Amino acid sequence: MKTCLIALLGTAVVLTASADITLIRDGQPQVVIIVPDGLYKHLQKPAEQLTGDGVSVPLAAVELADYLGKIGGTRPQIATETQKGIPEGPRIFLGPCKASADLAPKAEEILVLTRNGHLHLCGGDSGPGGMICRGTLFAVYDLLERDLGVRWLFPGEHGEVVPKQATVTLPELNRREQPRIAKRKVRDVAVSREETYAPVLQQWGIALDAWKKARGPEVNVPWHRRMRLGQRIEINGGHAYAGWWEKHGKEHPEWFALQPDGTRTQVPVRERLCKSNPALWDEIARVKIAEFKADPALLTASISPNDGGKNKFCMCAACRALDPADAPKIIGDSQLVDPATKQPFAEYPSLSDRTFTFFNEIATRVGREMPDRDLVAYAYSVYRSVPVKVTRLQPNLIVGYVGLKQDEIAAWSKIAPKLFIRPNDLGPAIDLGMPRNHAAWFAQAVKFSVEHHAIGFDFDNGHGNWSAHGLDYYVLCKALWNPDLDVAATIADYCRAAYGPAAEVMQHYHATLAKISDQVRADPELTPRSPHAARLPRYYNESALQALEAILKAAHLVPGDNTGVKARIQMAAESVKYARLVTALLKVAHDKKSPAFTECLATVEAFLKTKVLTPELAPLHSHRYLRMALSYAGREVE
Repeated sequence: MKTCLIALLGTAVVLTASADITLIRDGQPQVVIIVPDGLYKHLQKPAEQLTGDGVSVPLAAVELADYLGKIGGTRPQIATETQKGIPEGPRIFLGPCKASADLAPKAEEILVLTRNGHLHLCGGDSGPGGMICRGTLFAVYDLLERDLGVRWLFPGEHGEVVPKQATVTLPELNRREQPRIAKRKVRDVAVSREETYAPVLQQWGIALDAWKKARGPEVNVPWHRRMRLGQRIEINGGHAYAGWWEKHGKEHPEWFALQPDGTRTQVPVRERLCKSNPALWDEIARVKIAEFKADPALLTASISPNDGGKNKFCMCAACRALDPADAPKIIGDSQLVDPATKQPFAEYPSLSDRTFTFFNEIATRVGREMPDRDLVAYAYSVYRSVPVKVTRLQPNLIVGYVGLKQDEIAAWSKIAPKLFIRPNDLGPAIDLGMPRNHAAWFAQAVKFSVEHHAIGFDFDNGHGNWSAHGLDYYVLCKALWNPDLDVAATIADYCRAAYGPAAEVMQHYHATLAKISDQVRADPELTPRSPHAARLPRYYNESALQALEAILKAAHLVPGDNTGVKARIQMAAESVKYARLVTALLKVAHDKKSPAFTECLATVEAFLKTKVLTPELAPLHSHRYLRMALSYAGREVE
C-alpha cells in the first residue's frame, strides 16, 4: 500500500492508493462498473442512443463495458451504487459516486486512480454557467487508450484497433489532468452543403439519404468524441447581424454600409454595417446587454460582422477616415469598391483599424454594465491583420483569428487579451483532397498559439477525407488535448496501430508525404485564398508519385493477414491513385475543349463516385474544390 498527495482547491488530500487491479482474467470480467443512483434506465441503451447533454456518465459506463468486452471477450456488468445482488470484488467507480466524492475534479479534468482495491474514473462534468462537460467520459477514453491500447484512427469499419487480451491487470494508477485548451473543436462537415451536392449525387446515381447515412454524424461524431474534443467554455462567434436590414433599414439606413450606387440599401441576409456610426455602437451594445441579462448562463456573445454576400464594405468618409494609409494593403478585393470609379480598388488599406475601433467601442459600452461577460470578434477577411493605430483591445474582447500564420498570431497576442483560433486550413482548397502530411505543422501551430495565450480552437473544413488527410486529423486532435505532444512518437504509434508489421514502411510513406506537403505549403502561389492548383503537379510529379507507389507496394508485401491493416494500406494507395488522376487532369486543364481534358475529367469523377459511401477522399468536397480549381486553370501561373 502507498499513500499519495493530491492538491485539491489549495489543500492537500491524502489518498490511499493500491496497485494491481485485475479487470479481466482468462476472458472473464473481474470487476463491476458502478455508476451513481438514478442512471439505471440509461444503462440499458446502446452507446449510439445515448446522445444529448445529460448522458455523459451513462455513456462512459456503456463505452467502458463495451470495450472491455471487446478486449476480453465478455462484457462486464454495470450497476448503480445501491443496486442489490452485485457480486463481491473490485469495482470501477464512474463519475460522481459516493466513493469518489472527495476527489472533486474541475471542469473537464480527468482523474484515473486506483485505491483500496478499486478503480476510480471520474471527471469534471460541468463548467461555468452550468455548461455540460464530459470529464468522466474522457477519463474512460484515457484509460482505454493509455492503459489498454485501444486506438480510434478514423470512423468506420477499419478505423478501430482493439488489442485482444485474455487477462488485463492494471498497475497503480494516479493521473489527474485538465486539458490546457478550454475549447477544442474540429467541425464535422463530412455531410454538408446538401443543396450543392444533391445534384452531383443525382448525376452519379447515389441517393442523398444513402450518403447522409454512410457519412453523417452518427458515423463521425463518436470518433470526434473519443478524441476528446469538447469544451468548458463557449465562444459564441459567427455572423451577428443577419436580419438587421429588415429590422432597422427603413428607420436607420445610416447604420448600414454605403454602397457603390450611393445608397445604403442592403441585400439580405449578409448585410454590412457602417462601422463608424456611434449610434450603431450604442444599439449593438444595448442588444448584447439585453441578451446577457436575459440568459445568466450566456457568458459570451458575437459582435462579428456578417461575412460574404453581395454587399460591399462601407466607403463613407467617416469609415474611410478610420483606415490608415500605412496599414497593410488589400490587393484587388471585389468587396472594396472605389466610390469614384465604381470599380474595385487596385489596392486599399486593411480594414482592421476601422473594424477593431468598432469592436472596441461596443466592448467598452457592454463592459461598463456587464464586466463579467465577453464579446467575440473575428479577425478575418480584409480585417485579418493587426491594426496600425488601435494598439489596445478591451479586456472583454475575445479575438477569433481566422488562420494559422504564426507571425500574425504573435502580433495579435500583443494587443488581444484573449485569442481564439478559427482556421479553415483542414480542407482541400489547396491540395484538392490529394494525400498529404501536415500533421507536425498543425501540432506546432496549436502549441505556438497556446504559448501566445490562445484559449480555444475551432477548425473548420473537417471534410472526412480519411485516406488522404486522416493522419492530420488524428494528430491535430491529440495536440488539442495536449499541446506539448511528442509528434514523432504519436505518428509512430499511429503507424503501429494502423499498419502492424508494415508500420516502419508506412512511417516512411508519411515522411515522404510530409516533404511534398512542406513544398506545397511553402509555395506563395498555393494559399487558401488563391490556390493556383495548376502548380500542384510540380510537387506531385512523376518522381514523387512513383516513390509513394513503391513504398505502398512494399507495405502490401509485408507478411501478415490482418484485414484491417491491409484495408488501411489500400486506403492510402487509393489516395495516391487519386493524386495521379488529378495531376494528369491539371496538366491538360488549360485546354478544356480538348478530348484529353474531357477524358481525364470523366476518369476523375468516375473514381470519386466509387468513394462517396466510404471514408475515403471526401469525394464530394474534393470534387467541388477540383471544379473550382479548373474554373481558374486558364489564367493560373504554371
